[in-house]
Amino acid sequence: MPATEGRGAGSSRRDPAVLLVIAGILLVARVALGLYQKPAAPSADLVEWHPIAGAEAEAGRNRPILYDFSADWCGPCQAMERDVFSDRRQAQTLSQLFVPVHVVDRQREQGRNPPEVTALQDRFGISAFPTLVVVSADGRQHESITGYPGAMALMARLQQARMAVLERAASPAH
Repeated sequence: MPATEGRGAGSSRRDPAVLLVIAGILLVARVALGLYQKPAAPSADLVEWHPIAGAEAEAGRNRPILYDFSADWCGPCQAMERDVFSDRRQAQTLSQLFVPVHVVDRQREQGRNPPEVTALQDRFGISAFPTLVVVSADGRQHESITGYPGAMALMARLQQARMAVLERAASPAH
């Protein structure tokens, strides 16, 4: 048998047993590291959410309602929570400028929603998550944002919606 064939002295092929041992060592090392790594802490939502029941009574000329329609399984909802609602500055801004109400859809998990959630979803025609709806103190819808456009774009649109509500409330025709 020539030296270039098989496992002769000049062969570049490794013994399969050696490769299996190396793979086993790497697997054990990865599992061990995984046990010692701390899981990522869940993001802390810092927005001062209000209950659905009292939101319209709490809204006023300077603070419209901000309904946040979301679901636990919704990836963009989780991104918005992490990027916006867990950011101290942005959460504080939302809590000061709006009466924020977090409306969580439970249809997938529980097979139905509480009646107040269903009523709000029907009232505003919610068909996708996340959807944010800005409502004036008199209950009129002024803005609806479906999807998550990113933190900066979302905050800009929400501030524009708030200004539109305030301008309409201040106009003499109102």
